[in-house]
Amino acid sequence: MPRVKCLLVTKRLSLLAVLSLIVWESACGDGRPRQPTPGTPGTPGTPGTLSANISVSPGSATVGSPDLTLTIAGSKAFTFAQGGVHYSTVVWAQGGIDTGLQTTFVSSLQLTATVPAALLANLVSATIHVEIWDRIEGTRVATSSEVPFQVTSTANPTPSISSISPSTVAAGSSDVTITINGSNFGHYGHFIWSTAFWTTNGNLHDTGTWLQTTIVSSSQVTAVIPAKLLQNPTSVQILVMNGDVMGMSDGYFGYPSSNSVTFTVTP
Repeated sequence: MPRVKCLLVTKRLSLLAVLSLIVWESACGDGRPRQPTPGTPGTPGTPGTLSANISVSPGSATVGSPDLTLTIAGSKAFTFAQGGVHYSTVVWAQGGIDTGLQTTFVSSLQLTATVPAALLANLVSATIHVEIWDRIEGTRVATSSEVPFQVTSTANPTPSISSISPSTVAAGSSDVTITINGSNFGHYGHFIWSTAFWTTNGNLHDTGTWLQTTIVSSSQVTAVIPAKLLQNPTSVQILVMNGDVMGMSDGYFGYPSSNSVTFTVTP
């Protein structure tokens, strides 16, 4: 074979080999590890807010309080990380400014964090969230949802229920107004007051339904159960939360709630 023709054949074969390698890498990968789905808790990915929620306790403090320790609980959908590549940080957000709090890892489902007295010196509405960071890359890899936190002029007490009336109605009833007797009902700061809930299992975030509530006194409130909730026989729990009625869409977390009392819809 002439030398020129041989060189052309060799170049064509080399080009085909390169193209085959590119196609193989595109289909099968190049052997390097891929980034998991962005925002997956505790694993690498690009920063993003998750649909999961955390809970924070307590959910409020009074003006002038000393350093305050918060307990932050995670969930199956959002777990905390510590050690190795990743670590968790609790963040206080107020007025567009994020402040990292001194954070202690307890377990994959619990953190504690210290809010310094300086952040509790004035009336404020803040939020708390958790960020998971990659200590090697120096990047944030996951962010929890935000939970409201109030610094109020007065304490936000825990409500208590002693009785409700009526405690049963027949299925198919029209709207029913129940009277809830107990203690620590009232207004406790900007947008913070006692509100009654209907819940199938005590979990306000997953099954809680807000009821139109009227505060009669510190020992009594009334609440309207709409007819749509009374169409079928069921047994549920009624409880009262002293919380921010404007921030309830954030998951009803962090506010003091009463004991629950059984309410029955009979056949």
